[in-house]
Amino acid sequence: MLYGLDIGGTKIELAAFHNNHQILTRRVATPTHCYHAFKSTIQTLVFETDTELKTRGTVGIGLPGIIDPISLKSYCANIPCANNQNLIADLEFVLDRPVRIENDANCFILSESHGGSAAGFNTALGIILGTGCGGGLYINGKLHKGRNNTAGEWGHVPLPYNIYDIGGKDFPIIECGCGRKGCLDSYLSARGLELLHQHYFDTQLTAKDIINTYQQQNNEAIKTVHVYCELLACSLASLVNTMDPDIVVVGGGLSNFDNLYQLLPDLLDKYTLPLNRLPEIRKAIYGDSSGVRGAALLNAYEQYQP
Repeated sequence: MLYGLDIGGTKIELAAFHNNHQILTRRVATPTHCYHAFKSTIQTLVFETDTELKTRGTVGIGLPGIIDPISLKSYCANIPCANNQNLIADLEFVLDRPVRIENDANCFILSESHGGSAAGFNTALGIILGTGCGGGLYINGKLHKGRNNTAGEWGHVPLPYNIYDIGGKDFPIIECGCGRKGCLDSYLSARGLELLHQHYFDTQLTAKDIINTYQQQNNEAIKTVHVYCELLACSLASLVNTMDPDIVVVGGGLSNFDNLYQLLPDLLDKYTLPLNRLPEIRKAIYGDSSGVRGAALLNAYEQYQP
């Protein structure tokens, strides 16, 4: 039995899979400021699932952060209590079994590369446009994590040089949670869409409301979405030019904005090399479940090695 845990800043989801079928799901709030409570919550989720299913499942975890490959300490901005902790060792101790942990975007593209939108492609780039902006790479049957386990983390790439041409001379440059300024995570996430609308029209709307009014041909929403998509295309083009992926799979809440898939190709074409054939851009098949499914697949990962 494969257990996947998708850990976010607000909730922890556990899903159990057998023969690629999801048979159980549990969700609880994430303790973010007490490390003991954080570990205990995960322990309770796993042990209760063991008891209910009368088994001892393997544990894979998707984390909105990274594990340093040298120190094995975790870095996770939205879960302060887990920062600088040896999360793998501590969870293996309380769960009494091996634990595999990957960045949540890596889990996302692992899932979509096996039975999802990226199945059958040699080079797949997964991008998450949701609470944050992240990415992961799957190349020739393997996750590509890089020297520091940060490959694909385009959310902390700075804004492009022509941001004032795209967004106007007074475009706001804001500080990111990582301590730097102008990171894409602050602009291409759902809160980034909201920030843009607030900046241009001094009106607070949720990302969902902006999209709804865009679809009703509201001029203000059209302006906000245009700037967002132009910035997304310009930023994504740097990845396409560098990595030359066969496919880009989009996840996160904004992946449900279907107009993205009509707007992006023409905009992307403006910023990619003239000889490039653009990658396919597809919505994730497994949607919100892709992260937890990919986390579970971490413990089946050896069978996918070439």
